[in-house]
Amino acid sequence: MYQMVGARRSSKILWTVVLISVALLACCVVFPFFWMIMTSLKSAVEINRMPPTVLPELWQFQNYAAAWLKPESTFEQYFINTVIIAGIGTALQLLVCVPIAFAITHFSFRGRNLIFMLVVITMLIPYDVTLVPNFVTMRHIPFAGGNDWLGDGGQGFYDSYMGMMLPFLAEAFTIFLLRQAFLSVQKEYWEAAQVDGMSNGRYLWTVLLPLVLPSLITTALLAFIGKWNGVLWPLLITSSESLRPLQVGLLYFVSEEGPNYHLLMAAATFTIAPIVLLYVFAQRWFHQGITATGLKG
Repeated sequence: MYQMVGARRSSKILWTVVLISVALLACCVVFPFFWMIMTSLKSAVEINRMPPTVLPELWQFQNYAAAWLKPESTFEQYFINTVIIAGIGTALQLLVCVPIAFAITHFSFRGRNLIFMLVVITMLIPYDVTLVPNFVTMRHIPFAGGNDWLGDGGQGFYDSYMGMMLPFLAEAFTIFLLRQAFLSVQKEYWEAAQVDGMSNGRYLWTVLLPLVLPSLITTALLAFIGKWNGVLWPLLITSSESLRPLQVGLLYFVSEEGPNYHLLMAAATFTIAPIVLLYVFAQRWFHQGITATGLKG
């Protein structure tokens, strides 16, 4: 009797400790976003005051309007560019990676495992190492941007939307996730489709993809976030302000005198807002997709 009571007390104490630990970790995660929003609603004078204030003394909602209109091309143009790059880039990436993952998982041919191994190995290459080769490739693509068949004479895909999207269409991590999702589907579906005489393309689009929809949405969400947060490659491959995305636009709030923190935090707030809303909308499929992609190796 006493042992059961002691075990229940120990269980309650352990559960309380776990809840407190999770709450503290959640506060650590949420606090930077809370501080960002509060800073975006302060004046420049109040931000530099010591000791710092948590809540604004005077709520400066006009900071958001100033941040939206301050850069040379305005944040509205940066926002449109980011939607184009992330939206169209993600759609094209799926159109390229889905058939690749389908071929690797459903067809037997010589070198299949070697091809997949080479794809996975590219994930080990540091991102910074690929910048210069990608730049040279985009700059000298034949018959693009005034180039001749040797890739000279023009600018290729430099300073264009395609230049920002093209190098990352066959992304290794996307192929890996899709392969894992396709392997989690029972082979009986594929065998039944072959017996019924169903074409490969029809099986892919009408049977396989609906079965792995959570994983597909997860993959698309991760690809979209990666493109939305891109800054180094768009900064390198573009020179026109009218083509640059949001993350590059944030750099314009850092002047020689120092960052304009109130405007920078306001711009950062409505930069991450679409990603937060997207995750809230797709979190159910996101959690299911993360679980499904680890079912089978």
